[in-house]
Amino acid sequence: MKKTILVKTDDPKKRKFNLVVTGPVEEVVQINPVSVFLDGNPGEILEAVVNITPSEKYKFSILGMEQKINARIKAELVEPKGDEKSWLIKIQSTSDKADDLYDVLTLKTDSRYRPTLTIRVYAIFFEKQEPKS
Repeated sequence: MKKTILVKTDDPKKRKFNLVVTGPVEEVVQINPVSVFLDGNPGEILEAVVNITPSEKYKFSILGMEQKINARIKAELVEPKGDEKSWLIKIQSTSDKADDLYDVLTLKTDSRYRPTLTIRVYAIFFEKQEPKS
């Protein structure tokens, strides 16, 4: 990782200068996918699964999950079993009409590096198109 920061001072000889910060960035968690995009027709059940895998060096547990906005998006947190390392979030959404649904899942962890994880969920139900004759 390399970032350049512009520093402004009150020194008349050197009012501005660039400060370069470099260093390795270690991954604490893999989330796949980070955001969920579902689409389909009204009446269908749209489904997805999110995998959350803590890194070996920074292991953590997920303590709970909150859903903020939409009751028509259901999310279930599944704890790893046995030798599994990944937590799963099973997501389902349904609607009887054409609609755009959105929700934010917030996961609370016992990690000091990533105490919360956020996953955005979008579900779009398209109006059924009648075939043209």
